[in-house]
Amino acid sequence: MIIFVAVTYWMILWVTALPGSSSQIKLSYPRIEFIEGLRAVFLFRAQGVSPDAKALVGGLAIGERELLSPEMAENMKTLSLTHLVAVSGANLAIIMGVVYLLTATFGLARNTRFTSALLVMVAYVLVVGPESSVLRSATMATFVAVGLWLGRGAKPLISLAWAVIFLLAVDPGLATDFGFALSALATVGLLTMAVPIYKWLSGFMPRLIAIGIAASFSAQLTTTPVLLMLQPSIPIYSVLANLIVEPVVAPVTILGILALILAYPLPFLSSAVSYLASIGTWWITLVANEVSAWPAARVHFVAGPAGIVLAALIVLLCLGVYQPRLVKYRVGFAASLAGVLLLSAAWSTIDQIRFQGFDGEWEVVNCDVGQGDALVIRSQGVIALIDVGRKPDPVRECLDNLKVTQIDLLVITHFDADHAGGIYGALDGRKVKTAVISGFADDRPLVSLVASALAQSRVEVLTGFAGMGGKLGELNWKVLAPTAKATEAKDSNDASVIVAFTGEKYGVLALGDLGAAGQTRLMRNAGGALSELAHSPLLLKVAHHGSADQSSQLFEMLSADVAIFSVGQNPYGHPTKKALDQATLSGAIVVRTDELGSVAFRFEGQSWKISSAGKLTA
Repeated sequence: MIIFVAVTYWMILWVTALPGSSSQIKLSYPRIEFIEGLRAVFLFRAQGVSPDAKALVGGLAIGERELLSPEMAENMKTLSLTHLVAVSGANLAIIMGVVYLLTATFGLARNTRFTSALLVMVAYVLVVGPESSVLRSATMATFVAVGLWLGRGAKPLISLAWAVIFLLAVDPGLATDFGFALSALATVGLLTMAVPIYKWLSGFMPRLIAIGIAASFSAQLTTTPVLLMLQPSIPIYSVLANLIVEPVVAPVTILGILALILAYPLPFLSSAVSYLASIGTWWITLVANEVSAWPAARVHFVAGPAGIVLAALIVLLCLGVYQPRLVKYRVGFAASLAGVLLLSAAWSTIDQIRFQGFDGEWEVVNCDVGQGDALVIRSQGVIALIDVGRKPDPVRECLDNLKVTQIDLLVITHFDADHAGGIYGALDGRKVKTAVISGFADDRPLVSLVASALAQSRVEVLTGFAGMGGKLGELNWKVLAPTAKATEAKDSNDASVIVAFTGEKYGVLALGDLGAAGQTRLMRNAGGALSELAHSPLLLKVAHHGSADQSSQLFEMLSADVAIFSVGQNPYGHPTKKALDQATLSGAIVVRTDELGSVAFRFEGQSWKISSAGKLTA
């Protein structure tokens, strides 16, 4: 009954939560100088086999995530290993168990053992901070410990329900917290399905392996509906990866906490212990790097609310199958489960087929690279690519799906990461003939990285300047701005290489990240070319992902048929209402990659035909 109350209470708070509501405990958590100092000293003294191995010691010991390299964080996310750096019930169980055993070894009274374990737990929670998983596990552990202390026993699932009710009553904002949901649901899986799965597996494999598989699979399964809200794909090798790294988790956690305790009184010993712990975390980094690179590390699952509903049904049916009280309905649950799994697999497969074959006989494709640009233009088999997005994988996948093996003209409009960071995705496995870059004086590291990548691939590199041009199949291309050294530009965005493609049938204009002042300058300096574009069916790649810094006069002058907003999830509010309204008022059809995914354009008759891939994350 209490479980039903907890679920109902949680759902009511979740449905009625105001937009943007969040945990008040997290927001109001006090900064304790001694604890902050202890954390800082521990992390400063920590040593490791490698930077990521050292970072993971801090992650497993105190939940520190900021020190991990972006690449390692992404690889761990791919394999669903990020729970290792979210302090949870496993960490508390290890710590409290060690304290309880030590106090028992010294012959201390039962009450003293329980008190010591609870006090150490409180101290550890204070060090780690108000993480959702910590709040959940600590509260649940308290209910379990008190029950055992009183000699009444404690059913873990009941303790979890009471912990959820208590925390949501104190802090209703936790109802919409992803970390809290993941922690609670993973615990449900471990408490309800891990034991039956273990019993079945142990019949034909070693028990330790069976325990690892059962624990990892049950937790992964019950958290899937929430994980799909964050990324609509399934980590194929998650159970395997967790099984491989599990033997080092407990030793690393114990050594990491020991290094934390020693950080103030014996800093050199703390460094030595943390280095020893990093040998275990080095193994985790090795597994994460290697396994995440295997084919199909994540496989697409039905996106959106439908996928979440299907995943929730799968979880509920699995819970039904493993419930002893519902054994007489087991056949029905199993049959329904098979049906939902078959439907999910078929739906996901159809999505994948559609995603890979959406383009048809395309002439222009705006790749979905998230918050960034990557515009592909094809004429008579000759290819131009304008920008490459932030990361290599999205542009690589897009070009592979389009079967692009040679890029005849590569334009890097400027060196912001969301336009140039994915350079290796464009170069890997493809021949690139000529690259055009901005001549703006830019000393950011990405400039050198792109230059090195182009040199390694033996690409002819030219500095773009107004008036430069050439042929692309049946199209003529021409740089409209900036000048060779871009001295007129106030910053990198203002120095974006603006390229126009014109032919007998249509025109294409890519505006990079040019702002309103630059657009006004463009109208003044390249008015003739813009007028020519305005008199043809025009495809316009809107500047700067639809920021508010736009010229309404340029929109009116061009009167584009289609306005492309190449945009993804971002903190800047792109595309802004102002830019969307300006595009609509100018008569353009608005196309957004954050809503449609990659979009293909084919010119047929006297107009553009548009087909979209939809959003697909894997």
